[in-house]
Amino acid sequence: MRKLTLMAVAAVTTLCVVPIAHAVTPSTAMKVSVSPSKKGTKSKPKNVKLNVELITQPKAGEPAFATRSTVLHFDKNLTFGGKYAKSCSASQVQIDETKCPKGSKVGSGSATGLALGLTENLSVTAYNGPHGSALELLVHGTAPLQIHSVIEGRLQKDSGRYGQKLVVPIPAALQEPVSGAFATLTDFKTSVKGTGSNNRPYAGLHGCTTNALNFKSDFVFTDGTTSSASTIAKCG
Repeated sequence: MRKLTLMAVAAVTTLCVVPIAHAVTPSTAMKVSVSPSKKGTKSKPKNVKLNVELITQPKAGEPAFATRSTVLHFDKNLTFGGKYAKSCSASQVQIDETKCPKGSKVGSGSATGLALGLTENLSVTAYNGPHGSALELLVHGTAPLQIHSVIEGRLQKDSGRYGQKLVVPIPAALQEPVSGAFATLTDFKTSVKGTGSNNRPYAGLHGCTTNALNFKSDFVFTDGTTSSASTIAKCG
């Protein structure tokens, strides 16, 4: 559901939206923290709160764009126990998240979007997806657009220093909430934590290599250009 306010209508009718003519070069960054940072073991991973922030800063004078997809890579010392927790489908979250099973909500956050020179502040609520292999992110905003949409990320095995990755395609309706106008998610923050059966943590820390955890994010934008950002988080 996307209903324009009078301000957004005025912006759409007065601005000429020009198609992307050349590659965009936004600056991207990633911030991650894990708390508590003390490790557990593989059989008993430490229950932690995982805080992730993704930043995309457009450059002045460049055409409008949106993020088409993002892949988040998580350190191999982190484990996700979604299969032990209650879950809720993307369709149920979209229709009525209040009917999701108790315990399926695993986090929350906030986001900021920019389109046609207007800024939208969004709330983010995270739910454990079916079989623990997905993360359902409910994005909600009221002005200048009415937005209520689910972004689904899929957990997959990773390689090297990373144990798992979250593959996140951005729905077309969020990329282009108004025909011909791209929306850039300039900031996206999410914190997740939860406990499933047998006290298995939703996000667990079972090791720590050189007192640091490695994280990386890969962005693909609507014009086909890409960008990557990486960071570390302390552990002990």
